[in-house]
Amino acid sequence: MANIMMTDSCNLHCPYCFANEFVNKDRNEITEEAFKKAIDFIVGDGSHSSVGLIGGEPTTHSKFEYFMRKLLLDKRVKGVMVYTNGILMDKFWNVLCHPKTHMLINCNSPEDIGIHQFERLKQNLKVLIEDKLCMDRVTLGINMYDRNFEYEYLLELLKKYHFHHVRVSITVPNFEENRNIDVHSYFESMKPRMFSFFHELLKNDIIPNFDCNKIPSCLVSEDELMQFSTYLSSEFIRQNINKSNISSNEVHCTPVIDIRQDLTAVRCFGLSDCTKQRIDDFSGILELEKFYIRIVDAYAYNTSYCNKCLDCHLRKVMKCSGGCLAYKIDQIKLLNTRADELLNIYR
Repeated sequence: MANIMMTDSCNLHCPYCFANEFVNKDRNEITEEAFKKAIDFIVGDGSHSSVGLIGGEPTTHSKFEYFMRKLLLDKRVKGVMVYTNGILMDKFWNVLCHPKTHMLINCNSPEDIGIHQFERLKQNLKVLIEDKLCMDRVTLGINMYDRNFEYEYLLELLKKYHFHHVRVSITVPNFEENRNIDVHSYFESMKPRMFSFFHELLKNDIIPNFDCNKIPSCLVSEDELMQFSTYLSSEFIRQNINKSNISSNEVHCTPVIDIRQDLTAVRCFGLSDCTKQRIDDFSGILELEKFYIRIVDAYAYNTSYCNKCLDCHLRKVMKCSGGCLAYKIDQIKLLNTRADELLNIYR
């Protein structure tokens, strides 16, 4: 997936924002010319046929509907994913309810965004699902950013509208001081509340699916996994659990290209400060992905978070990156530099 950052503006101020380097620092909006170039770059080489729209909050862009119509009319584009907090959806039903459009709605708690904003989100979800009948193109999600994060409000929404899947993510480090830390201790601190949430989900025939920053399997005991197996008595869970990666021991982090308004790209916003590239320097999205795999991913599996990772078979066979690469970006950059130095020696 490749995403276009529509604007730096957002109508919320989430404490965990993954794009805090840019969001609400100014009011930059992508221009029509830059938007067209970004679309051509993503779908032009034929390797991709879907486009993601992100922010900030993409629906705050002054020409959001106009740009959406451009995408929906583009025959090269088979799908559009809008990453939104859902608060402004009622302004754009025509384009958001188009068959090409899918939405990942990140649901923040009323305590974080305020009761008024949360009530507006709830009303928009009601219209989207009950009136517009778009549930099959909607996914709800949560970013777990605190060891005591709230989830009851989301569980209520999932149950009310009979969702059977939910996107979950442990938030990635968004400040320099949170990187190059003992990430396993962080995962351990998040685990009790996260597992409590997962048990509530599975109890209600709702399957969690990790998106970003999945907890490594070495931090999940056999006893903890066995507790989840009790839900296999549900026919739905039994038939659909394989669609989730909750019990998989693989932890992958593949390039997700985010293109900014000035047509610079980053591998992802967790690595935005060290992976900026001009898209004009590449023939297309596939070439840029290969570039990031060479300068970031190739070294990621040769770095470790702790001694436990050194002899890990899953790391050696590139099945576990150990979590978000931003936690060890200094190690990755050091290996990259040393590899280039060796190339110069033997040139």
